[in-house]
Amino acid sequence: MNEYRDFAVNIALEAGELLMKNYGKMHQLDWHIRTNFKIEVDRMSDELIRGKIRENFPMHNIYSEEIEGLDNSSEFSWVCDPLDGTIPYTYEISDHFGVSISLVKDRTPVIGVIYAPKRGELYVAEEGKGAFCNDERMNVSQEHDVNKVLMGLDSGKETARFKRAAVAQYYEKLLASDGIAAPISSACASIPLCLVAKGNLHAYVALSLEPWDMAAAVIINREAGARVTNLEGRVWEIRDESIVTANPILHTKLLRLIGC
Repeated sequence: MNEYRDFAVNIALEAGELLMKNYGKMHQLDWHIRTNFKIEVDRMSDELIRGKIRENFPMHNIYSEEIEGLDNSSEFSWVCDPLDGTIPYTYEISDHFGVSISLVKDRTPVIGVIYAPKRGELYVAEEGKGAFCNDERMNVSQEHDVNKVLMGLDSGKETARFKRAAVAQYYEKLLASDGIAAPISSACASIPLCLVAKGNLHAYVALSLEPWDMAAAVIINREAGARVTNLEGRVWEIRDESIVTANPILHTKLLRLIGC
């Protein structure tokens, strides 16, 4: 696994350098749906990452946001987001954007690397080896009081199966008088999820994301001591669209609060 981890780190850093070379330039927006658009740098970063994976691990599967998946029927799949946080990257509204790369064995992430180049933060986790930010071990917050929780909260992407209006019922429960202190949304999943692993945020909830939005952050959070499930409370797997992560005690309280 060390070989896979080091490989993921190197290509994440290289892709992050590409992002920063193009940062600060307004790009032509390619709208897909009202909750999702792309820019040219998304594609450039994706091609860089895919090319490196095909060169080094030609029999592995590859799944990413920009290009159709490559299925070689391998037990190993690279699940990548070449630019998570396209909105904050394009409009320069925050430093919540980065490159997310995960190696998944069957349905479980075993390597996770997320590089946030504007923040200068490299998050790395390997199954059974702990989670680190810039080589310093991370641990989730041990806050157990729901009323004191700062939570990353993402409405997610609207799909044929999921309409964002459905989020209202969860917001209502989470923000009730017995609910969390503050919801925080940054149009990016990977960086807030890493901040949960680091202990800066106490929890993160999203209802409708893609595998590449979450896979690397899932193993990073698990190795930092978080419980990571879908919204129904089942252990998160690669096909899940929702995610809930927090320390185990707080996680149970949050699921109870939102009625799941």
